[in-house]
Amino acid sequence: HDKGREQTEIDPNCGSSALECRVPKEIMASRSILPSAIPLGSCIGGVPIKLHLSFFLLLAIQFFNAIRPRYRDYPALILFEILVYGPILFVTVLTHEMGHVMMNRRCGGESGEIYLWPLGGFAVCGPTDDLKGDLKTSLAGPLTHIPMGLFWWILYVATKGADKALWPSWAVNLVYMTSGGARTFVEVLSAYVVYLNLVLFCFNLLIPAYPLDGGRVFGSSLILFLGMNNRKAAKVTAGTAMLIGFGMIAYALATLLMREAGGQLLLGFIGVFIFYQSWELWLKAKNDDLGNDPIFGRQCYQDGETSANATAATEMGTAAQQADEREII
Repeated sequence: HDKGREQTEIDPNCGSSALECRVPKEIMASRSILPSAIPLGSCIGGVPIKLHLSFFLLLAIQFFNAIRPRYRDYPALILFEILVYGPILFVTVLTHEMGHVMMNRRCGGESGEIYLWPLGGFAVCGPTDDLKGDLKTSLAGPLTHIPMGLFWWILYVATKGADKALWPSWAVNLVYMTSGGARTFVEVLSAYVVYLNLVLFCFNLLIPAYPLDGGRVFGSSLILFLGMNNRKAAKVTAGTAMLIGFGMIAYALATLLMREAGGQLLLGFIGVFIFYQSWELWLKAKNDDLGNDPIFGRQCYQDGETSANATAATEMGTAAQQADEREII
C-alpha cells in the first residue's frame, strides 16, 4: 500500500521484478552495517543470521578473567565462562531477536537480517502498519526472556541440593560448584543463567536507553499514551538516554580505576553507543530532521502522533458534550 511504498527502495541486487524487490529502507541500510559479519544461514521463517566475530569479545574478557592466578584452584570456572558467554548467550540473544522478527511480521512489517555483535544483537525490521505494532515489536524481544528464564529455573530446581532454596542465589560459589561434580556445576550454571535472563529482561524493557528496546518502548509510549508530538517525544527520549549512557560510562570508568573491571568494560562500550546514538537523535529533533532517523522518522510515528492527538481531541469533545448535557439537565 502507499504507506509501505513511502518507506521502500528498489534493491539493485534483485532480479528484473521491481515489485518483488521492494524492501524497507532499514533493510537496505542493514547491508552496509557490519560488512564483515559472517552469514550463518537462516533461522525460523527464513530469517538470515549474521555473526560478527567481535560478538565473542565479552567471552574473551571473561575467559582472561577466569585464568587469572586467583582462580587457579577452580579450573571449572573456565568451562563455566565459555558455556555462559559462548553458546548460551548466543542462543539467548538469537531467541530475543527472533521475538522481534516474529512480532514485526505479525504486525505487518518486513524483516531483514539478524546481526549478532558485541552489544548483543539487533534485528533489522521494517516499519509496521501503526505505532502500536512498533511498540509490540519492541516488547516482544524482552518478553522472550520469561520462558527462557523459566526453563533455566526448572533446570536449577531439578539439580539443586536438598538444602537449597527454590529461588537461586545470585552469587557464584566456586567451592560449591566444584564440590559435587556435574550436578553442582549444572545447578550453579542454571542459577546464573536465570539471573542473566532476568537482567536482560529488565535492562531491555525497563531502562529507556535509545536505541535499545527500552528506549523504543519509552518513545512510542510518550506518543501513544501521553499525547506528545513526535519531536518532543524524541527530545525526551534522547535526553533520558544520554543520562543513562553517561551513568554507564562513569560506572565502567570507576570499576576500571579500582582495578575491578571485567564485563563492566563492555557496559562502558554500550554506554558510549547509547550516548552517541541519543545525541544524534537530539540533534535531529532540534534541527527538525527526524525524517532521517531510523526510528522516529518512520511513518507510523508520524501517524501515531496524529492518532494520539485525534484521540485526545475526541475525549475533550466528549467531555465537553457531557458537561453541556449536565447543564441542560
